[in-house]
Amino acid sequence: MVDRRAGTRSWSLSPYEIDIRFANSTAAAGENGWFGPLEPMTPLAPPEVTGRQWDYPSGYNLSTTARNFEPITFATLRGLADGYDLLRLVIETRKDQASRQSWTIVARDKTTLIAGNVDRITAATNFIARPDGHRCFADWLRILLEEVFVTDAAALYLRRDRSGRLTALMPLDGATIKPVIDGFGRTPEPYLDGGALVYPTAYQQILKGYPAIDYSVRDLIYRPRNLRVNRVYGMSPVEQIVTTVNIALRRQMYLLDYFTEGNIPDSLIGVPENWTPDQIATYQKYWDAYFDGELGRRRRAKFVPGGVAKTFIQTKEPELKGPFDEWLARIVCFAFSISPQALTQTLNRATAETQKDLAEEEGLAPILAWVKALIDDILANELDAPDLEFIWSAGHETDPLTQETILSNFTSKGILTINEARAALGRPPLPAASANMAMALTAGGYVPLPE
Repeated sequence: MVDRRAGTRSWSLSPYEIDIRFANSTAAAGENGWFGPLEPMTPLAPPEVTGRQWDYPSGYNLSTTARNFEPITFATLRGLADGYDLLRLVIETRKDQASRQSWTIVARDKTTLIAGNVDRITAATNFIARPDGHRCFADWLRILLEEVFVTDAAALYLRRDRSGRLTALMPLDGATIKPVIDGFGRTPEPYLDGGALVYPTAYQQILKGYPAIDYSVRDLIYRPRNLRVNRVYGMSPVEQIVTTVNIALRRQMYLLDYFTEGNIPDSLIGVPENWTPDQIATYQKYWDAYFDGELGRRRRAKFVPGGVAKTFIQTKEPELKGPFDEWLARIVCFAFSISPQALTQTLNRATAETQKDLAEEEGLAPILAWVKALIDDILANELDAPDLEFIWSAGHETDPLTQETILSNFTSKGILTINEARAALGRPPLPAASANMAMALTAGGYVPLPE
């Protein structure tokens, strides 16, 4: 068969005439073929970047200021907490509620009596009773909670002796601590190098505007309570209500000006209509000089043209306390889960008690749980006591007689065993097998309950 193109000149195709498809030919059909989503672009980052926690700014660790990439500074948070008296009262109330709770150190396994447990529990209790070697636990806890509520940057320096044994938990100003991140956006963890455990820099303390001290996770406990995946700093309750506190501060300044200087005169007194402004000003000076030395000079009666006031006009007093003030108080109390009943209109007794119990459960319990988790980590990692735990007294009841009544009722009804009740009191367990059994109190004595 004769080729029809034989003897003719051939031409190579241009790149624009060549159709090259990289995708699967079947993808061109169906719902993806016509104005479809197409194939995603090839990733540019190397595989080692897989698992990066968040898109942090490049050179993040070069910053020499804590919260440099955050919209609100530590100084602003402290200023708001100290400047708004209602917010300060709420913070101090929550600190009072937490610091007055009784606590104890017990064994996690409350059914087994281990030789030497009593001495270890006593040693751990003595250490936690004065964590920094000077202050009692309640005072130490108040310092820690101040950081939690205001900056959410609780920091504890682990002071050690020459042998590396922990001797004190020293609170540091969390506003001076700048977390360091690794390539994944997380806190650098210890690693093995040549068989030796290396602790990389995890935190820097910024003093006088310069990086002063490097800390590893072995040197410093940095424990924000409310972390987010795209931040290295916590979000404190004060930060959550920054706008509300700013409004409340301006409301307070308005009231302060009202009582010190005032912007509305008490009354307006009319003058003859033919008086000129200069005559009114002259007579006003005479009138003010007459009352010179008295308080409230700017709130004195003012002279105005007769068209405004023929003789005398009493101006309206501004509202000094209203629903908006109660609304501000409710927001602040809600941020700390404290009942606002002391700051708002009186409620009936049942509603007030319900709100108080709800605030106790929703607000104080999480704070106590956070403190317990912190102390438990210290017991396990620093005091070599993972079998011990820090617990708050049952029902947070500080009255011994009331606590005795509660525990006696629980043990007599089989709700708690005798050893569980002793653990709540910080007592060592009894070796008798019956002390680990749930029993009910009858007329003939205690009777073990069936399993």
